[in-house]
Amino acid sequence: MRRECTDGNRSTRGLAALLLSAYVACVAFPAPSHAAGSTAVEAPAKPRPRIGLVLGGGGAKGAAHVGVLRVLDDMRIPVDCIIGTSMGALVGGTYASGMSASELEAAIRAISWQDTIGRRGLRRQVPMRRKLVGSTYSNSLEFGVRGGSLMAPSGLISTQNVDLTIQSLVGRSRGVGEFDKLPIPFRAVATNMQSGEMVVLDRGDLALAMRASMAVPGVFSPVNIDGRILGDGGLTRNVPVDIARQTCADVVIAVAVPNPLPTADDLRSPLTMMSRTLDVLISANERQQLETLGPADVKIVIEMGDIGSASFDRVDDAIPMGRAAALAQQTALSRYAVTGAEYLAWRESASRPGREKVALAAVNLHGLERANTEFIQHTLGLQAGDVVDAHQIAQRATAVYALSDFERVAYTLSGDPTRPTLDMHLKEKSWGPHIVRFDLGMHIGTDANTAFTIGGDYLQTWINDRGGELRGSLRLGRTSGLETSLYQPLDSAHRWFVEPGLMAQRSIEDLFDDGDAVTRYRFASGWADLDAGHAFGKRAELRAGIRAGVQAADREIGSQDLPEIPSEGYGGFTARYTFDSRDRDVLWQHGTVARVTYYRSEEALGADANYDRFEGHGDLRIAVPSQRWLPAAERRVIVRHVPATVRPVQSRRSGEPARAQPR
Repeated sequence: MRRECTDGNRSTRGLAALLLSAYVACVAFPAPSHAAGSTAVEAPAKPRPRIGLVLGGGGAKGAAHVGVLRVLDDMRIPVDCIIGTSMGALVGGTYASGMSASELEAAIRAISWQDTIGRRGLRRQVPMRRKLVGSTYSNSLEFGVRGGSLMAPSGLISTQNVDLTIQSLVGRSRGVGEFDKLPIPFRAVATNMQSGEMVVLDRGDLALAMRASMAVPGVFSPVNIDGRILGDGGLTRNVPVDIARQTCADVVIAVAVPNPLPTADDLRSPLTMMSRTLDVLISANERQQLETLGPADVKIVIEMGDIGSASFDRVDDAIPMGRAAALAQQTALSRYAVTGAEYLAWRESASRPGREKVALAAVNLHGLERANTEFIQHTLGLQAGDVVDAHQIAQRATAVYALSDFERVAYTLSGDPTRPTLDMHLKEKSWGPHIVRFDLGMHIGTDANTAFTIGGDYLQTWINDRGGELRGSLRLGRTSGLETSLYQPLDSAHRWFVEPGLMAQRSIEDLFDDGDAVTRYRFASGWADLDAGHAFGKRAELRAGIRAGVQAADREIGSQDLPEIPSEGYGGFTARYTFDSRDRDVLWQHGTVARVTYYRSEEALGADANYDRFEGHGDLRIAVPSQRWLPAAERRVIVRHVPATVRPVQSRRSGEPARAQPR
């Protein structure tokens, strides 16, 4: 019995040892996960690298960044932070604010760059009094007078529409003060124009930071942020790879849109040489940054062909070029693609829905110094309780800017997102209120005589709280004249006005017989006038008034049989209606200008004789629907030009006396 028990104990211990060995073997060498019925635990997945997207500057060429973003979206490559310079800041900041790549492409394509950069359409909102003054000038350049010297605006091109466009693009994240709290963390790179140092903007007003990064010196005015005068970031870091690494990046995807190398023929003019100098400086810091990229990073250089930095009419062509360049790097990019579920989760975290209309809790104006608050509020046309969206606010801000008293009109929404307070930030012209303009004209006669005319205007705005304006004009040349007037609105909306004025003019005119000049006269006139009138919106004006003065006609050369008029009195009543809906002062393409003037000469006011005179002028240009049989270039616009002129009107305010006619 004992022996049997001993053998049984040995058998039991052997079985226990065998089971223990099998357990240890299973723990030490787990079965492959693909084995049938396997319940083995998988090793934890390696975390994906953080990706920093760098979008370089390049003006209109930067629209190619949109094509790159579409490829990243198609390949399911998430982005952990975005660093942008200039146009790269515009595209990158918009994407970081919560738009998807497809929404961003639609938004960029929908922008009218002629309106945004070229100010097309702005004239239709300019008050009639400014339209009538501007219509005699072939340029929009103006200068301020301060301390006896001229002051120029800090940029040749107004950025008002650029500012409003950026504000509209990033409206989904309006109010976010720290750029790390955006749906995708973002940095905009600018340049301190005083110290010459790079400035990385990571907080504040997102739209303003993007605009600062785009402020090309001399073209767009610089931006003042926290006392720093900031300009285009391309001067110091056009492709800021190092900032991406400092912000978030384990891996950098850097996108550059360089200019092609110029030929010798491209560098023959001083202007192109100056432009090339700037390109060399930008290319140097861009190349330095791209050289820091490692084997794990991805470099996308987009060859833009003949699309230049100012080719904003080629934005639609630039986007597919960016897509093609990104697809050429598909193998390198594919290392950072994630699963569909992972990308969907990232996309949801990086998106923010567009804001619908909101009811305004209050409307506040900031920055007014000279302009009347009541008048600006009337022009803005928004008040507490109005239900508006970003587009409507931008339209009303543009109407205020069109008054020509401001160099910038911006806005912010604060407080309850569903019932916010609208704050309008108005910056009056730093070179005002004493403004001068200059122009050069040329007269070509039928007898091949050519003469130049030099002109200048002076304007002092807001000489009183009703918006009174003192104006002066001087012209020297074949037609010379001096004119001054005081335009005084009578109501807060500037609908009713009075305008007293003085004018003196001398001109040289030739009389023709069968196409040949036979006599030359020198006409001289001078008078005082007083008008009163009413403005009908931004397109029409009706005024009436009285005139009194003298005029003369002296024969310089020609037949002695033709008479002279040493001097005669002039005086009477005048009425004039003007309609102006043109899109530009000069070289306009769309709209109508029409003017009808009636003058009644009265001996009682010093005239040499009683008579009536009627003048009419009309000019209409319309675009008719495209005709399929016309070439594309000719289908864009067909102009109908219908003049109906009885007598030319040379005075800015019109209604001047008829030139003395030989008797």
